[in-house]
Amino acid sequence: MTYGRHDQPRQQRQGNGGRPESEDRTHRTQRHNGNQFRRPRPDNGPRFPPKPRPPRAESKIYFIALLPNAEVGREIIRLKQEFAEKYDARRALRVLPHITLQIPFTADPELEKTLCPALSTFAASIQPFEIRLNGFGGCSFNKRKVLYINVEKNEGIVHLHQQMVGFLRKEFGFSHMLARYGFNPHVSLAFRDLSDAELEQAMEEYRLRPFDAAFLVRNLYLLRHTGTSWEVLQKCKLGGE
Repeated sequence: MTYGRHDQPRQQRQGNGGRPESEDRTHRTQRHNGNQFRRPRPDNGPRFPPKPRPPRAESKIYFIALLPNAEVGREIIRLKQEFAEKYDARRALRVLPHITLQIPFTADPELEKTLCPALSTFAASIQPFEIRLNGFGGCSFNKRKVLYINVEKNEGIVHLHQQMVGFLRKEFGFSHMLARYGFNPHVSLAFRDLSDAELEQAMEEYRLRPFDAAFLVRNLYLLRHTGTSWEVLQKCKLGGE
């Protein structure tokens, strides 16, 4: 029997390769419902869960300073304790007597791997020098009230500070606001936990009080905050070996 173009059997007219209509309907349903061989997506989570990331190291606080020798350091600690008992200002007792060269900065602890050896190399290029402490001073800036021992500026400490500012800016990208050329060297006896009235009273007592000491600077120090106090992280010898 011969069929015309419009008289083909239904199963051929559907273009399904001879598949019966009922099977073709089932095939279309499976095709629109997704690949029957694809693993079903779980209902209890995202399709592409994020990859676990290692925890970020907590940032630490650092600063760079000069420390007096043992004899001068003991006398400064005695003055701190004396002042703390009179004015109940004990914050300064949490840190060793020091002269700040670089104000505190926050950084990833990974920085220690490069900063510590670089700071030692930098210190080796600076020759030891003497520092003299002479009398007392004080200042008030916003909430910061400070009573301190004066440090006489001399060529040695000014040169060290200027070289350090340039070093930190160039080698570690410190900003001009963080590494500053402005410099007022001092040794704090009390800070932050003084009221205006207490600072004024303390200045009246200490302004004319004599204090004179000197020591040779042989090292600079990198200090790190532990969460409760400061610790020496790196001791860098001036002038090298």
